[in-house]
Amino acid sequence: MCNYQTLYHSSQGYVIRCAHCKGIQMAFGTSVVNLAPEEFFCFADMVIRLADNRDPLYQENEKSICLPLPADHVMMLLTPAEISRLAKMVMEVQALLEAYAILDGASHSQG
Repeated sequence: MCNYQTLYHSSQGYVIRCAHCKGIQMAFGTSVVNLAPEEFFCFADMVIRLADNRDPLYQENEKSICLPLPADHVMMLLTPAEISRLAKMVMEVQALLEAYAILDGASHSQG
């Protein structure tokens, strides 16, 4: 049974992780996605890349960015403003997960 720890929470969404199985649940807007850790990092890299390379022709609040999810035939449709907010969220979670991995590695090497 999963025992969740909150990695991120705001009015935009949340990211939680099971401390036991390391599964990640991410909610953003009206979407909720369950991801394995490696899927989350791949997803986060894609989001950050899309946020960094925004098309200036799109309006800030125009649903113009299709973001594939790791399920067949499922995508998120986001505005440039939303992709920026999602990128901020996943960057914070990536940094936290990397810090946890370092701490976990240090505690295992001392044991």
